[in-house]
Amino acid sequence: MKVVAIKHVPNEPMGLIEDILKEKGIEYEYVRVYETNELPEVKATHIVIMGGPMGVYEEKEYPFLSQEKEMIRQAFEDNIPILGICLGAQLIASALGKNVYPYKREIGWFEVEKANDDELIESLPDKMIVFQWHNDTFDLPDNAKLLYAGKDVRNQAFRVGNAIGLQFHLEVTPEIVRNWVEDEKSLTQDEKEKIISETGRYINELNENCRKLVDAFLKLG
Repeated sequence: MKVVAIKHVPNEPMGLIEDILKEKGIEYEYVRVYETNELPEVKATHIVIMGGPMGVYEEKEYPFLSQEKEMIRQAFEDNIPILGICLGAQLIASALGKNVYPYKREIGWFEVEKANDDELIESLPDKMIVFQWHNDTFDLPDNAKLLYAGKDVRNQAFRVGNAIGLQFHLEVTPEIVRNWVEDEKSLTQDEKEKIISETGRYINELNENCRKLVDAFLKLG
């Protein structure tokens, strides 16, 4: 087994997922597209596509986005498990022919609720508090099953075949959250303090749910 993770910016790593892979002794590799502005050939049993500040529709500025969409389509046809997080989920939706567009900004901790049953999430709770950091949303791919829905932004997690998209971040650690919050100029100091405080309250449950989902993801394929 080998996991390849597509990393779009230096400060959006796999986080807890990386720790889980190390614990399980699973080989993994990062493809840092922000360094080369292109996507090399990906050879993996499982693919993880991370987040990033760009939109999937900014292909002229970020040529690797169109290359990633082609990779997703090929992996989908080959039934290779794909886990897309935030931008990664939007790339899966776009690659499979659906619209991604600016919508409602969500930054911080929000509740999502299970929308349908699926073996992938059978060990996860009906309601979860998850970490959000996005402005865009997407339409569900054809034949996709909505797994979790949000109050204001409905499409929060989906599965189509072996492709899984999460609009939210299950992988973050306290350090990652703190780095993102400190770097974000659009947040007020009160907003930053609120997010940091809530991170202490919710991070353990988030990490537990991340482990359950990653375990299920690694069993696909």
